[in-house]
Amino acid sequence: MAALAAVSGVRADNSFDVSAYEKKAFEWTGFIEARPERQWLRHDSAGYVLQYPGEARRTADRLVESAEVSGVLRHRSLSFNFTGHASWTDEPGGSDHDSRMYEAYGGWQINPGTNVEIGKRALRWGKGYAWSPVAFLERAKDPADPELAREGFVVATGAWVRSFDGPLQTLSLTAAVVPTTSNLNTDFGGGATSAGNTNPALKLYGLVYDTDIDLIWSAGGRRGPRFGLDFSRNLGSQLEVHGEWARISDASRAVLATGNALQTQTRTYDSALIGLRYLTKRDTTIIFELYRNGGGYTTDELSVFYDLARASATNQALSQPVSRAAAQCYTRPNAAQRYAYLRVSQKEPFDILDFTPSVSLIANTGDHSWSLIPEVLYTGIKNVELRARLALNRGGAGTEYGERVVRSRVELRARFYF
Repeated sequence: MAALAAVSGVRADNSFDVSAYEKKAFEWTGFIEARPERQWLRHDSAGYVLQYPGEARRTADRLVESAEVSGVLRHRSLSFNFTGHASWTDEPGGSDHDSRMYEAYGGWQINPGTNVEIGKRALRWGKGYAWSPVAFLERAKDPADPELAREGFVVATGAWVRSFDGPLQTLSLTAAVVPTTSNLNTDFGGGATSAGNTNPALKLYGLVYDTDIDLIWSAGGRRGPRFGLDFSRNLGSQLEVHGEWARISDASRAVLATGNALQTQTRTYDSALIGLRYLTKRDTTIIFELYRNGGGYTTDELSVFYDLARASATNQALSQPVSRAAAQCYTRPNAAQRYAYLRVSQKEPFDILDFTPSVSLIANTGDHSWSLIPEVLYTGIKNVELRARLALNRGGAGTEYGERVVRSRVELRARFYF
């Protein structure tokens, strides 16, 4: 009887509460953040001439304050998801503020294997961590902080998924359209135009022999036609390998021509990525990727632009609007063709609870310049995340990171979740 009573007591203490696992009708979360930073500038760089023409400045202080709210509203088979973002920035050039919806879309789960969604949404296509060549319907990641939320596009999607027994375990098909007009999705692809495009795309996913594989196609429209594939596979419990390949057709690229004018080229190119993620028995995570950006500039093309930018300090060569457009093209993130990425993070070293140090290296393997970003993260205070980062940009004259305006940067980030 005593044993039975004990068993009864265990059953009473561990009764299954179905309501605890049911999805709530409304859920939301968010954060506010303050991010002060100090920058040490490189006076002899092309970036300095472009950002601080005629100024003598050794350092620059910057403060970014931001807030983000995300939520989901559910009613039976219908749902509405949203993410709003607002920020205020104070820097030597002045202060600025911005607010926008990163996501705001509705969904209808028609049945367990079919759903449709429409609205502003940030899709997540591709397997890469720092870069993703097959992310045809997305804004590019920032490899210095690839996990940051990104603004989506207005898109309509429909997905169908089925499960099977055998080598092919799962098969799904996703169809998407990204409509563009002079007022809608204007920064999707080329500049604003009154001509409307639907920009359709398809993604076929299969789980085959325990390997995730995607075939992705995007029709011509605001951007040129694109086709790509990606894969991801676990080689044991600790090692994952992934890769992507994409062919982009009829792509436009602006290059400097005679007289410092921009000339538009149209061509077809391939981009590819190969990477791995390894988790050691001591909770050390290693991420490594090699990226070939077929749409980027060669080392010589970038070097010519940097020389021209530095010359503008005396001859004002970049004072014309077309040249400012050239600066935007040549100084955009990942403007070169060959990169490598390495990130190593250690969870709670020396048994220090809620503490994670890490270091990231982004290298331009074409000109051998690099950016090293060590950081520490502490989450031991309820609803608070504290992070400190140091960024070091190094390289010779005429190299991507050697011509960056910022030589070194210290950044503190305090984020409060609610």
